[in-house]
Order: sequence, then structure tokens, then C-alpha cells
Amino acid sequence: MTVQEVIDFTDRVKPNDFTEEDKTKWISNVEGMVQAQIFLQAPAEFITYTWPGDKNTRLLVDPPFDKLYLTYMQAMIDYHNGEYDNYQNTMAMFNSDFSEFMRWFANMYRPADNWRW
Repeated sequence: MTVQEVIDFTDRVKPNDFTEEDKTKWISNVEGMVQAQIFLQAPAEFITYTWPGDKNTRLLVDPPFDKLYLTYMQAMIDYHNGEYDNYQNTMAMFNSDFSEFMRWFANMYRPADNWRW
């Protein structure tokens, strides 16, 4: 999935007034969580994205786990719209998606054993 695909899907399922720059920053935030908490990389190694230069960049998490981008984006829209009950629900979905990927990745690649992306 690319930055553009995440933004397009999010806009279809949860129409909003946020800019592509805002949404790209949120995607970078998710990628930072993946790189820090799952890949165990140092912040200096983090990949971040800018709009529009990185709109066709492929994201780090592949299917079927890439749904974590979609739930995070929806949560950020809820949060920034002040829809805090919806935010709590979508963050719970994101946390579940993120944890599912984390467990799978840890079982497959054992990142604490000096795995490198």
C-alpha cells in the first residue's frame, strides 16, 4: 500500500477536510511506531514522508497487516474533529491491528535477535 492509497481509502470511507500534508504526517507517525516498537530501530534511522513527493512510496507494513494504517487514519480524523467516543473506538481497533502485526512479526523475525530491515 502506498501513501496515496491510504489517503484515498480514508477519504472514501471517512470524508474529511484535512489536507494531504496532515494525513501524510499521520502516516509517518504510524511508520515511526512500527520502526521503533516493532523493528526496534533508532529514531535516527526512521523513514518519514512528505506530501506530494512521497505519495507513491510503498509503506513498510504489507497485507494483511496494512489495515493498521487505515484504522490509525480514521482515529486521527475522529480525534481532530473532537469526536472522542469515536476516537476511543477507532484507537482500540488500531491497537488491535498494531498488536496483531507486532505478534506476527516477533514470531517470524525475532527482532530482538539483531534482525535488520
